[in-house]
Amino acid sequence: MQPTEELLQRCCKDDRRAHLELYRMSFSFIFSVCRRYHHNKDDVEAALNAVFFKVIVGMRSYLKKDKKVPFDLWVRRIALNHITDEYRKNKKYRDLLDQSVSADQFAETVFDNSDFSVADEDTVLRAIDKLPAMGKAVFNLHIVEGFKHEEIAALLDISPNTSKVHLHRAKKQLQEILRPTPKKNLIVSNDETNG
Repeated sequence: MQPTEELLQRCCKDDRRAHLELYRMSFSFIFSVCRRYHHNKDDVEAALNAVFFKVIVGMRSYLKKDKKVPFDLWVRRIALNHITDEYRKNKKYRDLLDQSVSADQFAETVFDNSDFSVADEDTVLRAIDKLPAMGKAVFNLHIVEGFKHEEIAALLDISPNTSKVHLHRAKKQLQEILRPTPKKNLIVSNDETNG
């Protein structure tokens, strides 16, 4: 997704058609970022619209930058900032934090990628959706976005150890969700085989 300079200039001039064109162009990208962090459709749509609004409002500053940052990276940063701001502001997410747990109690586990080799992308996304909100956020920020625990801690206003604990728990839960269920052995009695 790399819109033309002309389209971005039109967006700065509050051209509603340009806004709609940019919205359609960037919808799936912004949606996919928001989708990774929210559980339900309404939250995803609310985040998507808030992010797009921030993109439009910040368009002039984006165009004034001397060093051109790729548009999709700039939009991703806006989306991640918005989502992490929501987590910090929303008390129900903050109540999920357990500041008293030390990450030293948990060894940093190696995530068994073999769990993903048999699962398709939709299965993995559904499994990630089943994680608690904070676990889902930390997992996505660390595994998908590549943030370090110190960066996640700063973004979510938690300690690095708490970030590690949430990541550990999320990995463990995902392994349980994605672990193939063993097939049950069927025992056939002699009466059934003789027929």
